[in-house]
Amino acid sequence: MSLSRMWDLLTGRDRRAASSIDWDARYGTDTRSTVELHGLTIAHDSRRFGERYQASDPSALADAVAFTGLDPRLHRFVDLGCGKGRMLIVAAELGFKSCVGVEFAGELAATAKANVAAAGFKTISIVHGDAGAYAFPEQPFVLYLFNPFGKPIMERVRDNLAKLRRAEYYVIYKNPRERRIFDEMPTLRYLGPPPAHKGVWGVHVWAPRGA
Repeated sequence: MSLSRMWDLLTGRDRRAASSIDWDARYGTDTRSTVELHGLTIAHDSRRFGERYQASDPSALADAVAFTGLDPRLHRFVDLGCGKGRMLIVAAELGFKSCVGVEFAGELAATAKANVAAAGFKTISIVHGDAGAYAFPEQPFVLYLFNPFGKPIMERVRDNLAKLRRAEYYVIYKNPRERRIFDEMPTLRYLGPPPAHKGVWGVHVWAPRGA
């Protein structure tokens, strides 16, 4: 088996389809290049638990939303560790009521704001802050994560979700290294991966237990 084929099986990604469209050319944005955290301005103790920025395949969100059957117009969208903001723009394209990205690196947050401005969507906002301190809305929402940070921060996220009066949220988690945290939440049930994004490092989805 070739290395590229093994990578596709692990990530659940069709590399040919993903490379067929230059997504940034559509809006004149800059979301592609990978960015390591060292050298970035991060004024939080969470730095040591963070992961590098890597752009998500836009189809990861579109396919996951279709897989759940939810109506984006009735949900808000939250991306913790939003990096350069690509998935926020994808979420706005899908019609979410509002889209919030939280990013702890100053340079990445600034780039995300510039990208959002270039794309022209008015429903997107960027919060420069610590994802572990983000207070979730008391309204239906989708939480998106692309392996943004390690277990200590993810546990803070779990605790903040547990503070909500009603569990009206979905979780879409790509490369879910800390998936056990969501598997063990009594408010969620695991739906599995969208068919086009299977694999250990693919996209995994949880829904409200009552949905």
